[in-house]
Amino acid sequence: MLFKPRQLPDWWRRFTDAHQIVPNLIALAVLTWICFTLSSIFIASEMNGHGKFVEAIGVVSKSESLVEKAISLRTAYHHLFPEEARTVVSNLFANIALYLAIPLILLLEFLFPFNPAQPLISKGLLQDAIWYIVYTPLTVLILFPVVEFLHSLFAQHLGFLALGNAVSWPPYLQIIAAVLLAEFILWVNHFARHKIRSLWYFHAVHHSQKELNIFTDDRAHFVDLTIGALLSFIPFFIFDVSNLYAVMVIGIYKPIHNRFIHANVKINLGWLGLLVTSPQFHRVHHSADPEHADKNFGVYLSIYDYLFGTACHSRNIYPQTGIEDSRFPNEVKVPLAQLPKNWLAQTVYPFTQVAEQIHSSYKLNISRFRIRFRR
Repeated sequence: MLFKPRQLPDWWRRFTDAHQIVPNLIALAVLTWICFTLSSIFIASEMNGHGKFVEAIGVVSKSESLVEKAISLRTAYHHLFPEEARTVVSNLFANIALYLAIPLILLLEFLFPFNPAQPLISKGLLQDAIWYIVYTPLTVLILFPVVEFLHSLFAQHLGFLALGNAVSWPPYLQIIAAVLLAEFILWVNHFARHKIRSLWYFHAVHHSQKELNIFTDDRAHFVDLTIGALLSFIPFFIFDVSNLYAVMVIGIYKPIHNRFIHANVKINLGWLGLLVTSPQFHRVHHSADPEHADKNFGVYLSIYDYLFGTACHSRNIYPQTGIEDSRFPNEVKVPLAQLPKNWLAQTVYPFTQVAEQIHSSYKLNISRFRIRFRR
Protein backbone atom coordinates (compact mmCIF):
# COMPACT_ATOMS: atom_id res chain seq x y z
CA MET A 1 0.00 0.00 0.00
CA LEU A 2 1.43 3.34 -1.04
CA PHE A 3 -0.49 5.40 1.47
CA LYS A 4 -1.75 4.36 4.84
CA PRO A 5 -5.39 3.29 5.14
CA ARG A 6 -7.71 6.12 6.09
CA GLN A 7 -8.31 6.59 9.81
CA LEU A 8 -11.99 7.23 10.41
CA PRO A 9 -13.50 7.45 13.89
CA ASP A 10 -15.43 4.37 14.95
CA TRP A 11 -18.46 6.48 15.72
CA TRP A 12 -18.52 7.76 12.12
CA ARG A 13 -18.46 4.24 10.69
CA ARG A 14 -21.22 3.15 13.05
CA PHE A 15 -23.29 6.24 12.22
CA THR A 16 -23.02 5.87 8.42
CA ASP A 17 -23.63 2.12 8.59
CA ALA A 18 -26.77 2.71 10.61
CA HIS A 19 -27.90 5.67 8.49
CA GLN A 20 -27.21 4.67 4.88
CA ILE A 21 -29.29 7.62 3.74
CA VAL A 22 -26.40 9.97 4.59
CA PRO A 23 -23.89 8.64 1.99
CA ASN A 24 -26.73 8.10 -0.47
CA LEU A 25 -27.87 11.73 -0.26
CA ILE A 26 -24.34 13.09 -0.58
CA ALA A 27 -23.68 10.86 -3.59
CA LEU A 28 -26.95 11.96 -5.19
CA ALA A 29 -25.98 15.59 -4.66
CA VAL A 30 -22.69 15.00 -6.49
CA LEU A 31 -24.39 13.27 -9.44
CA THR A 32 -27.12 15.93 -9.60
CA TRP A 33 -24.51 18.68 -9.74
CA ILE A 34 -22.78 16.96 -12.64
CA CYS A 35 -26.07 16.47 -14.50
CA PHE A 36 -26.97 20.14 -14.12
CA THR A 37 -23.52 21.05 -15.39
CA LEU A 38 -23.99 18.97 -18.52
CA SER A 39 -27.47 20.43 -18.96
CA SER A 40 -25.98 23.92 -19.09
CA ILE A 41 -23.51 22.72 -21.72
CA PHE A 42 -26.35 21.23 -23.77
CA ILE A 43 -28.16 24.55 -23.65
CA ALA A 44 -24.99 26.40 -24.72
CA SER A 45 -24.46 24.00 -27.64
CA GLU A 46 -28.12 24.38 -28.66
CA MET A 47 -27.65 28.15 -28.81
CA ASN A 48 -24.43 27.80 -30.79
CA GLY A 49 -25.25 25.54 -33.70
CA HIS A 50 -26.52 22.19 -32.35
CA GLY A 51 -23.16 20.48 -32.84
CA LYS A 52 -22.60 21.56 -36.45
CA PHE A 53 -18.89 21.96 -35.76
CA VAL A 54 -18.50 18.20 -35.46
CA GLU A 55 -20.60 17.55 -38.55
CA ALA A 56 -18.69 20.13 -40.61
CA ILE A 57 -15.37 18.42 -39.90
CA GLY A 58 -16.70 15.26 -41.48
CA VAL A 59 -17.63 16.80 -44.85
CA VAL A 60 -14.08 16.99 -46.18
CA SER A 61 -14.03 15.39 -49.61
CA LYS A 62 -12.51 11.92 -49.78
CA SER A 63 -10.97 12.81 -53.13
CA GLU A 64 -8.63 15.39 -51.63
CA SER A 65 -5.01 14.63 -50.94
CA LEU A 66 -3.78 14.27 -47.38
CA VAL A 67 -2.31 17.79 -47.41
CA GLU A 68 -5.50 19.24 -48.88
CA LYS A 69 -7.55 17.45 -46.25
CA ALA A 70 -5.35 18.89 -43.52
CA ILE A 71 -5.76 22.37 -44.94
CA SER A 72 -9.52 21.91 -45.27
CA LEU A 73 -9.78 20.67 -41.70
CA ARG A 74 -7.75 23.60 -40.44
CA THR A 75 -9.93 26.02 -42.42
CA ALA A 76 -13.12 24.45 -41.10
CA TYR A 77 -11.70 24.57 -37.59
CA HIS A 78 -10.79 28.26 -37.74
CA HIS A 79 -14.05 29.25 -39.39
CA LEU A 80 -16.33 27.36 -37.08
CA PHE A 81 -14.52 27.25 -33.77
CA PRO A 82 -15.10 30.91 -32.78
CA GLU A 83 -18.79 30.77 -33.69
CA GLU A 84 -19.93 27.46 -32.24
CA ALA A 85 -17.39 25.23 -30.61
CA ARG A 86 -15.66 27.81 -28.42
CA THR A 87 -18.70 28.29 -26.20
CA VAL A 88 -19.10 24.56 -25.76
CA VAL A 89 -15.40 23.95 -25.08
CA SER A 90 -15.17 26.85 -22.64
CA ASN A 91 -18.20 25.52 -20.77
CA LEU A 92 -16.59 22.10 -20.58
CA PHE A 93 -13.22 23.25 -19.31
CA ALA A 94 -14.26 26.29 -17.30
CA ASN A 95 -16.98 24.57 -15.30
CA ILE A 96 -15.77 23.67 -11.86
CA ALA A 97 -18.26 20.82 -11.45
CA LEU A 98 -16.54 18.65 -14.05
CA TYR A 99 -13.12 19.44 -12.61
CA LEU A 100 -14.32 18.43 -9.16
CA ALA A 101 -15.95 15.17 -10.25
CA ILE A 102 -12.96 12.96 -9.48
CA PRO A 103 -11.97 14.77 -6.24
CA LEU A 104 -15.57 14.51 -5.05
CA ILE A 105 -15.67 10.78 -5.75
CA LEU A 106 -12.37 10.43 -3.89
CA LEU A 107 -13.98 12.32 -1.02
CA LEU A 108 -16.83 9.79 -1.03
CA GLU A 109 -14.21 7.02 -0.88
CA PHE A 110 -12.60 8.70 2.10
CA LEU A 111 -15.84 9.32 4.00
CA PHE A 112 -17.78 6.14 3.15
CA PRO A 113 -15.30 3.38 2.24
CA PHE A 114 -16.44 -0.18 1.80
CA ASN A 115 -12.92 -1.33 2.66
CA PRO A 116 -11.15 1.17 4.95
CA ALA A 117 -7.93 -0.88 4.63
CA GLN A 118 -7.71 0.06 0.94
CA PRO A 119 -5.88 3.39 0.62
CA LEU A 120 -7.10 6.09 -1.75
CA ILE A 121 -3.93 5.58 -3.82
CA SER A 122 -2.84 1.96 -4.07
CA LYS A 123 -0.91 -0.21 -6.49
CA GLY A 124 -4.20 -1.27 -8.07
CA LEU A 125 -5.18 2.36 -8.70
CA LEU A 126 -1.78 3.14 -10.23
CA GLN A 127 -2.06 0.14 -12.55
CA ASP A 128 -5.49 1.34 -13.66
CA ALA A 129 -4.13 4.89 -14.03
CA ILE A 130 -1.68 3.57 -16.63
CA TRP A 131 -4.63 2.23 -18.62
CA TYR A 132 -6.20 5.70 -18.28
CA ILE A 133 -3.05 7.50 -19.43
CA VAL A 134 -2.68 5.26 -22.49
CA TYR A 135 -6.29 5.26 -23.67
CA THR A 136 -7.60 8.73 -22.81
CA PRO A 137 -5.53 10.66 -25.42
CA LEU A 138 -6.50 8.10 -28.05
CA THR A 139 -10.16 8.48 -27.12
CA VAL A 140 -10.00 12.28 -27.33
CA LEU A 141 -8.21 12.21 -30.69
CA ILE A 142 -10.42 9.66 -32.42
CA LEU A 143 -13.84 10.15 -30.81
CA PHE A 144 -15.15 12.98 -33.03
CA PRO A 145 -13.85 11.57 -36.36
CA VAL A 146 -15.06 8.06 -35.51
CA VAL A 147 -18.52 9.32 -34.56
CA GLU A 148 -18.80 11.19 -37.84
CA PHE A 149 -17.60 8.15 -39.79
CA LEU A 150 -20.09 5.89 -38.01
CA HIS A 151 -22.87 8.40 -38.61
CA SER A 152 -22.19 8.47 -42.34
CA LEU A 153 -21.91 4.67 -42.41
CA PHE A 154 -25.21 4.39 -40.57
CA ALA A 155 -26.88 6.82 -42.98
CA GLN A 156 -25.66 4.83 -46.00
CA HIS A 157 -26.45 1.30 -44.85
CA LEU A 158 -28.78 1.44 -41.84
CA GLY A 159 -30.74 4.60 -42.48
CA PHE A 160 -33.98 2.62 -42.52
CA LEU A 161 -33.60 2.19 -38.74
CA ALA A 162 -33.73 5.93 -38.09
CA LEU A 163 -36.95 7.45 -36.79
CA GLY A 164 -37.71 10.29 -39.14
CA ASN A 165 -39.97 12.17 -36.74
CA ALA A 166 -37.40 12.06 -33.92
CA VAL A 167 -35.71 15.16 -35.35
CA SER A 168 -38.69 17.21 -34.16
CA TRP A 169 -38.43 15.92 -30.58
CA PRO A 170 -36.89 18.08 -27.85
CA PRO A 171 -33.18 17.20 -27.41
CA TYR A 172 -33.70 15.88 -23.87
CA LEU A 173 -36.38 13.43 -25.13
CA GLN A 174 -34.10 12.25 -27.91
CA ILE A 175 -31.32 11.67 -25.38
CA ILE A 176 -33.55 9.76 -22.94
CA ALA A 177 -34.86 7.48 -25.71
CA ALA A 178 -31.32 6.89 -27.02
CA VAL A 179 -29.98 6.12 -23.54
CA LEU A 180 -32.75 3.58 -22.85
CA LEU A 181 -32.12 1.77 -26.13
CA ALA A 182 -28.34 2.01 -25.77
CA GLU A 183 -28.52 0.50 -22.30
CA PHE A 184 -30.53 -2.46 -23.60
CA ILE A 185 -28.00 -3.06 -26.39
CA LEU A 186 -25.11 -2.77 -23.93
CA TRP A 187 -26.87 -5.15 -21.52
CA VAL A 188 -27.13 -7.79 -24.25
CA ASN A 189 -23.52 -7.17 -25.28
CA HIS A 190 -22.37 -7.39 -21.66
CA PHE A 191 -24.24 -10.66 -21.18
CA ALA A 192 -22.62 -12.08 -24.34
CA ARG A 193 -19.13 -11.08 -23.18
CA HIS A 194 -19.63 -13.20 -20.08
CA LYS A 195 -21.03 -16.19 -21.98
CA ILE A 196 -18.75 -16.42 -25.04
CA ARG A 197 -15.35 -17.57 -23.86
CA SER A 198 -13.25 -15.78 -26.49
CA LEU A 199 -15.00 -12.48 -25.64
CA TRP A 200 -14.72 -13.15 -21.92
CA TYR A 201 -10.90 -13.21 -22.05
CA PHE A 202 -10.92 -9.59 -23.23
CA HIS A 203 -13.58 -8.60 -20.72
CA ALA A 204 -11.75 -10.46 -17.93
CA VAL A 205 -9.05 -7.78 -18.01
CA HIS A 206 -11.60 -5.35 -16.58
CA HIS A 207 -12.86 -7.88 -14.02
CA SER A 208 -9.36 -8.70 -12.78
CA GLN A 209 -9.14 -5.72 -10.41
CA LYS A 210 -9.21 -6.76 -6.75
CA GLU A 211 -9.14 -3.16 -5.50
CA LEU A 212 -11.98 -1.35 -7.27
CA ASN A 213 -11.17 2.35 -7.61
CA ILE A 214 -12.07 5.43 -9.65
CA PHE A 215 -9.82 4.37 -12.56
CA THR A 216 -10.96 0.74 -12.78
CA ASP A 217 -13.36 1.54 -15.61
CA ASP A 218 -10.29 2.51 -17.67
CA ARG A 219 -8.88 -1.00 -17.22
CA ALA A 220 -10.65 -2.13 -20.38
CA HIS A 221 -9.00 -3.91 -23.29
CA PHE A 222 -9.22 -1.95 -26.54
CA VAL A 223 -11.09 -4.83 -28.22
CA ASP A 224 -13.65 -4.89 -25.42
CA LEU A 225 -13.82 -1.10 -25.34
CA THR A 226 -14.24 -0.65 -29.09
CA ILE A 227 -17.20 -3.03 -29.34
CA GLY A 228 -19.02 -1.26 -26.52
CA ALA A 229 -18.29 2.20 -27.93
CA LEU A 230 -19.57 1.31 -31.39
CA LEU A 231 -22.79 -0.13 -29.98
CA SER A 232 -23.31 2.90 -27.72
CA PHE A 233 -23.64 5.35 -30.60
CA ILE A 234 -26.13 3.43 -32.76
CA PRO A 235 -29.24 4.44 -30.71
CA PHE A 236 -28.14 8.08 -30.88
CA PHE A 237 -28.18 7.80 -34.66
CA ILE A 238 -31.59 6.08 -34.63
CA PHE A 239 -33.13 8.94 -32.64
CA ASP A 240 -31.20 11.56 -34.65
CA VAL A 241 -29.37 12.94 -31.62
CA SER A 242 -26.79 15.59 -32.48
CA ASN A 243 -23.23 14.23 -32.66
CA LEU A 244 -22.15 16.78 -30.08
CA TYR A 245 -24.83 15.67 -27.63
CA ALA A 246 -23.94 12.03 -28.19
CA VAL A 247 -20.27 12.72 -27.48
CA MET A 248 -21.17 14.67 -24.34
CA VAL A 249 -23.38 11.92 -22.94
CA ILE A 250 -21.14 8.99 -23.90
CA GLY A 251 -17.78 10.74 -23.69
CA ILE A 252 -18.31 12.90 -20.59
CA TYR A 253 -21.13 11.84 -18.30
CA LYS A 254 -20.82 8.07 -18.68
CA PRO A 255 -17.10 7.99 -17.75
CA ILE A 256 -17.91 10.03 -14.63
CA HIS A 257 -20.72 7.64 -13.72
CA ASN A 258 -18.40 4.70 -14.33
CA ARG A 259 -15.80 6.14 -11.98
CA PHE A 260 -18.50 6.48 -9.34
CA ILE A 261 -19.80 2.90 -9.58
CA HIS A 262 -16.25 1.47 -9.48
CA ALA A 263 -15.26 3.50 -6.42
CA ASN A 264 -14.47 1.87 -3.08
CA VAL A 265 -17.60 3.24 -1.45
CA LYS A 266 -20.42 1.77 0.61
CA ILE A 267 -23.31 3.34 -1.32
CA ASN A 268 -26.40 1.73 -2.90
CA LEU A 269 -28.31 4.96 -3.81
CA GLY A 270 -31.45 3.86 -1.95
CA TRP A 271 -34.60 3.61 -4.09
CA LEU A 272 -32.79 5.26 -7.02
CA GLY A 273 -30.57 2.17 -7.16
CA LEU A 274 -33.57 0.32 -8.57
CA LEU A 275 -33.28 2.53 -11.66
CA VAL A 276 -29.59 3.36 -12.09
CA THR A 277 -26.49 1.37 -11.23
CA SER A 278 -24.77 2.09 -7.93
CA PRO A 279 -21.34 1.16 -6.52
CA GLN A 280 -22.95 -1.65 -4.50
CA PHE A 281 -24.85 -2.95 -7.54
CA HIS A 282 -21.76 -2.99 -9.74
CA ARG A 283 -19.47 -4.43 -7.05
CA VAL A 284 -21.71 -7.50 -6.97
CA HIS A 285 -21.18 -7.83 -10.72
CA HIS A 286 -17.40 -7.78 -10.12
CA SER A 287 -17.69 -10.31 -7.30
CA ALA A 288 -15.19 -13.15 -7.12
CA ASP A 289 -17.85 -15.28 -5.41
CA PRO A 290 -19.36 -17.84 -7.85
CA GLU A 291 -22.70 -17.23 -6.14
CA HIS A 292 -22.84 -13.83 -7.84
CA ALA A 293 -21.99 -15.05 -11.33
CA ASP A 294 -24.33 -13.79 -14.05
CA LYS A 295 -25.69 -11.00 -11.88
CA ASN A 296 -26.11 -7.24 -12.39
CA PHE A 297 -25.12 -6.76 -16.04
CA GLY A 298 -26.50 -3.22 -16.20
CA VAL A 299 -23.89 -0.65 -17.18
CA TYR A 300 -25.69 2.61 -16.34
CA LEU A 301 -29.25 1.47 -15.62
CA SER A 302 -30.29 -1.41 -13.38
CA ILE A 303 -33.84 -1.70 -14.73
CA TYR A 304 -33.08 -4.41 -17.31
CA ASP A 305 -31.54 -6.70 -14.69
CA TYR A 306 -34.70 -6.47 -12.62
CA LEU A 307 -36.77 -6.97 -15.77
CA PHE A 308 -34.85 -10.05 -16.96
CA GLY A 309 -34.29 -11.57 -13.51
CA THR A 310 -30.50 -11.17 -13.40
CA ALA A 311 -30.44 -8.64 -10.55
CA CYS A 312 -29.02 -9.60 -7.18
CA HIS A 313 -31.87 -8.65 -4.86
CA SER A 314 -29.67 -8.18 -1.81
CA ARG A 315 -28.60 -4.55 -1.89
CA ASN A 316 -26.47 -4.56 1.24
CA ILE A 317 -23.69 -6.99 0.29
CA TYR A 318 -20.22 -5.81 -0.74
CA PRO A 319 -18.20 -8.84 -1.92
CA GLN A 320 -14.52 -9.15 -2.73
CA THR A 321 -13.72 -8.73 -6.42
CA GLY A 322 -11.39 -10.22 -9.04
CA ILE A 323 -11.08 -13.29 -11.27
CA GLU A 324 -9.91 -16.78 -10.43
CA ASP A 325 -7.18 -17.19 -13.04
CA SER A 326 -3.61 -17.64 -11.82
CA ARG A 327 -2.33 -16.99 -15.35
CA PHE A 328 -3.51 -13.39 -15.33
CA PRO A 329 -0.63 -10.93 -14.69
CA ASN A 330 -2.16 -9.20 -11.69
CA GLU A 331 -0.24 -6.19 -10.41
CA VAL A 332 -0.02 -7.63 -6.91
CA LYS A 333 2.61 -10.00 -8.27
CA VAL A 334 5.04 -7.32 -9.49
CA PRO A 335 6.99 -4.44 -7.92
CA LEU A 336 5.83 -0.87 -8.46
CA ALA A 337 8.47 -0.12 -11.12
CA GLN A 338 7.18 -2.99 -13.25
CA LEU A 339 3.61 -1.67 -13.58
CA PRO A 340 4.10 -0.28 -17.14
CA LYS A 341 5.52 -3.62 -18.27
CA ASN A 342 2.71 -5.41 -16.46
CA TRP A 343 0.17 -3.26 -18.35
CA LEU A 344 1.60 -4.68 -21.57
CA ALA A 345 1.30 -8.22 -20.19
CA GLN A 346 -2.34 -7.54 -19.26
CA THR A 347 -3.00 -6.24 -22.78
CA VAL A 348 -1.48 -9.35 -24.37
CA TYR A 349 -3.22 -11.77 -21.96
CA PRO A 350 -6.53 -12.15 -23.92
CA PHE A 351 -4.71 -12.89 -27.18
CA THR A 352 -2.62 -15.63 -25.58
CA GLN A 353 -5.72 -17.18 -24.03
CA VAL A 354 -7.67 -17.11 -27.30
CA ALA A 355 -4.67 -18.61 -29.13
CA GLU A 356 -4.46 -21.35 -26.50
CA GLN A 357 -8.19 -21.97 -26.85
CA ILE A 358 -7.88 -22.33 -30.63
CA HIS A 359 -4.87 -24.60 -30.24
CA SER A 360 -6.67 -26.81 -27.72
CA SER A 361 -9.73 -27.02 -29.96
CA TYR A 362 -7.50 -27.96 -32.91
CA LYS A 363 -5.77 -30.72 -30.93
CA LEU A 364 -9.13 -32.05 -29.74
CA ASN A 365 -10.48 -32.19 -33.29
CA ILE A 366 -7.34 -33.98 -34.50
CA SER A 367 -7.66 -36.52 -31.69
CA ARG A 368 -11.30 -37.16 -32.57
CA PHE A 369 -10.40 -37.55 -36.24
CA ARG A 370 -7.68 -40.10 -35.42
CA ILE A 371 -10.04 -42.14 -33.24
CA ARG A 372 -12.65 -42.23 -36.00
CA PHE A 373 -9.99 -43.12 -38.62
CA ARG A 374 -8.75 -46.04 -36.52
CA ARG A 375 -12.26 -47.37 -36.29
